[in-house]
Amino acid sequence: MQDTIKETTIETFPPVKRNTLTFNEAWEEIFERAVSKDKLYAEVRAKKIPHTRVGSKILFRRDTLLAWFHEQEIKNYLTQNDHAN
Repeated sequence: MQDTIKETTIETFPPVKRNTLTFNEAWEEIFERAVSKDKLYAEVRAKKIPHTRVGSKILFRRDTLLAWFHEQEIKNYLTQNDHAN
């Protein structure tokens, strides 16, 4: 009985996702490879996407990117509706 409870409990918890992402992790997990890496690098260089650098490494925060993504959706929606009126 104890073994069954232990197995069920372990399986019901989702894996913990790290909040700090490397460039490749953000490209795969947040942007879902929908844009090219070159385009993503260009947007980072232009400071259009929130990120930080540690030496030459580009890092992102998952929660910040998701909030930024949501803001972009709202801006695009409002812009489209302004042009429709």
